[in-house]
Amino acid sequence: MMNITLQLPDELVKQAQAAGILTDDQVANLLQTELERRQRQNRFFADVEALRSLQPTMTEAEIEAEMQAYKQERAANRRK
Repeated sequence: MMNITLQLPDELVKQAQAAGILTDDQVANLLQTELERRQRQNRFFADVEALRSLQPTMTEAEIEAEMQAYKQERAANRRK
């Protein structure tokens, strides 16, 4: 274990003590939760970038054409 010293505003310390979150276990839990949140956020943005690189961005007209083609294909399959 490592000991650390923090400089925090008095009011924040009072509020944290009143909420019961200024204990070693609670501070460790808060830090762990924040680290995990940041890792998820970083993975999310990396995934978004990876998805963007897979296929060029479609124009609105191309999207509309794809939707129309899909609807026509579905309608044709229902008639069979």
